[in-house]
Amino acid sequence: MSKTTSKLNELIELLHDGENFYTEAAAKVKLPAYKNLFQRMATLKRSIAADLAAHVTAQGETVASGGTVFGSLRKMYADVRASMTSDSEAVYVAQLEQTEDRILEAFRDELNDDENLEVRRIAERHYPELKRAHDEMRDLKHRLAA
Repeated sequence: MSKTTSKLNELIELLHDGENFYTEAAAKVKLPAYKNLFQRMATLKRSIAADLAAHVTAQGETVASGGTVFGSLRKMYADVRASMTSDSEAVYVAQLEQTEDRILEAFRDELNDDENLEVRRIAERHYPELKRAHDEMRDLKHRLAA
């Protein structure tokens, strides 16, 4: 597996974590506004992962199909915490914002990679929309905490 494919697959796994977590959270929250937001965020992660997967496939390599162990653990943790409170939306928002942090940090790291210009260009293309998604969740988390 090439270094480019390896880096892209790592990003794909993080995006799968986000997509899966948002999809699960959308199914568990009651308020339609949160359901819609979480579904929109899941769709964004799916779309970006598909773009990265196309680059991996074009290189004749195998695309990562799952997420990370850490992502699965974070989902389980959020589910347990949400089941123990009446404000499950706030729990999911806080945990999803941390997932956004991980994704954004990974893409930011690739923006600074001078060794792999292909991955860097892909990261540059998607970074603005990931930053907007991150900021939206961060702002929502702060509003819910206030």
